[in-house]
Parts: sequence; C-alpha cells; structure tokens
Amino acid sequence: MDEFKNVIEQLIGVFKQLTKVEHVKFNAVTGKHVGTVEDCVTQQQALLLKLRGLELARERAQKKAGYEGLQFRQILEQVSDDEREELLPLFDGLSREIQMFREVNESSNEILRTNLYSIDKTLRKKTGNTYNGEGKSETGVRHVTSRRV
Repeated sequence: MDEFKNVIEQLIGVFKQLTKVEHVKFNAVTGKHVGTVEDCVTQQQALLLKLRGLELARERAQKKAGYEGLQFRQILEQVSDDEREELLPLFDGLSREIQMFREVNESSNEILRTNLYSIDKTLRKKTGNTYNGEGKSETGVRHVTSRRV
C-alpha cells in the first residue's frame, strides 16, 4: 500500500507542475509570446510522458495492493479506517490538482483558439485565401449570398 500512496503523491506533484506550466502558457497566450508558448508545450510534453509512466506505476501498485480495476472511491470502501484516513486526503488532493489543471487548460486553449482564428482572419484579408476543413488553401472567398453549397 505504501507504493500505491507514493505513486499518488507523485501524480499530485506532476499535476502541480502541469498546472504551473499551464499558468505560464496562459499568460504567454494572452500576451502573444509565441516562444514562451512553444517552451511550455515542450515542457508539457515531457510532463505528460512522466504522467503516463506514473499511471502505469499506479496500475501496477494498485494491482499489487489487491485493488486492480477499482476506482478510488471503491478502494476507500474496502480499506480499513486507518488506511482510509491516509488515502482520502491523497485522493482529494489528486482530484483537486486535476480539476485546477483542467480549468487553466480550458482557459488557455480557448484563448489560443481565439488567437488562431484572428491569425486566420488576418491571413485571409492579406492573401484572399481561405482554408477548408482538410487544411488545403482555397482561393476566392465564398459570399454568404452564393448559391453554391
């Protein structure tokens, strides 16, 4: 069980790091600092690889502890009161860190999409080209009154 708790603590740490990087990325996206955004994406990729490894370690430790395939709340129902007191703060902490990461990630992605839309709009004005759903350039802007579908 100690190995399982250790992995959960490491997961919390990785999500804290991801959230921190995501905050930097959010500020970079709002300030249109492309280099910083690229650095953040590189850092996130490394952290996501670490996260995948920890997830595998969690599955192994959970199996070793006899809780294979169970959700955290199911584990809490099966453990002793002492273990529940140890695990509950860890599970709550992990849940909180994941939620914080998701919130910041959604915000920065929304701003990023908005910025990409603005860039696309500016490019269309300058070049007269639009891009279809496959990413191919199309010349000639279709007007709303066009009968062509």
